[in-house]
Formats: sequence, C-alpha cells, structure tokens
Amino acid sequence: MELITSSKELLTLLEECMERFNKHEVKPEKTEEYFFNQVKPSFERATTSIQIWKPLANDWIIKNKPKYIHVTQLDSTIEHIEQVVLQSFYRDINRQRFYNLHHSVEYVVESILDEMESED
Repeated sequence: MELITSSKELLTLLEECMERFNKHEVKPEKTEEYFFNQVKPSFERATTSIQIWKPLANDWIIKNKPKYIHVTQLDSTIEHIEQVVLQSFYRDINRQRFYNLHHSVEYVVESILDEMESED
C-alpha cells in the first residue's frame, strides 16, 4: 500500500534528521553555500515526501475513521516535519523542543502505521 511506503519514508527522513541534529556539537555557520548544498536538497526531499503522504493519509483517515488520529492533526504534523528538517541543520531550537516536535511527528506517523496493521 502506498501509504505504508510513504509513512516509512517519512520515518526514515525523521531518523536522518535526529542523527544530523545530534551530530552537530556546534551550530553550523549559516552560509548560502551550506543552505544550497545541504539544507535545500533535504527540505525539497521532505516536501516531496509530504506531498505524497498527506493526501494518502487524509483519504485513509476519512475512510477508516481511526479513534486517535484526526484529519486536523495532519497539517500540524506537516508543519512539524518541516521544522524538524530545518532545525536539524541549524540547531536554532532548544534541544527539548526539537525532541518534542520529532516525537509528535513520529507518533502520528507510527499511529497510522499501527492502525493500518491492526486492520489486516
């Protein structure tokens, strides 16, 4: 199923962000070169994944009506994914805030996967 594949891709993306965030001891310098060579390609990859995932997740939620996942959560989840990707490069965010954003996205995506598995 496409939603499963897309969700797993998002989880992989989140894991890469967590590794990148934890790898940086010092905030990297904000240069154009760093932005265009590192940040922009990753953000575009995330945006592409989000554009595939959101309509699939939206349709699945409307069709299956899971108890703890709602359509309104998708928009905030997408905003959080974008923040996680960007902040994983720059560390302009409190460590706890980053972990909370990461965890909230992970929770929604994994909840969808768990619900889908329990249907089978």
